[in-house]
Amino acid sequence: MCRRRTTVPFFVDFVKFNHKLVNMFYALLVLSAGFLIVFGMCLIALARIGKMLKVSENLEWDQIAAMTGDIGALKKSLQRVNNRINGMEASDPTAVLQAIAQGQTMQNVTPLQPNVTKQGG
Repeated sequence: MCRRRTTVPFFVDFVKFNHKLVNMFYALLVLSAGFLIVFGMCLIALARIGKMLKVSENLEWDQIAAMTGDIGALKKSLQRVNNRINGMEASDPTAVLQAIAQGQTMQNVTPLQPNVTKQGG
């Protein structure tokens, strides 16, 4: 009977330990996969930077300044287009003006106060 009692807890401990090893293996697998993905993304970024440096070697400062100005003009035109699109989605301008006028008239109204006479004092 002593052997059975010692073998059962050993087997249970072995299963728990084996379960921990499996979890650790999966954790290691996920970490290594994540590392490989990040490493690949870094290699892609380095390749893109190298490509950009090769292309920009022959550029002069006046060309870079012209490109910067063009980018600024593109940004402004995109902002204008976005503002126009947002204006199309807005409600009717006459309704907005009426709401503003109604809000101003409501602010000018003074509440009625009853005549209160002070006594004493």
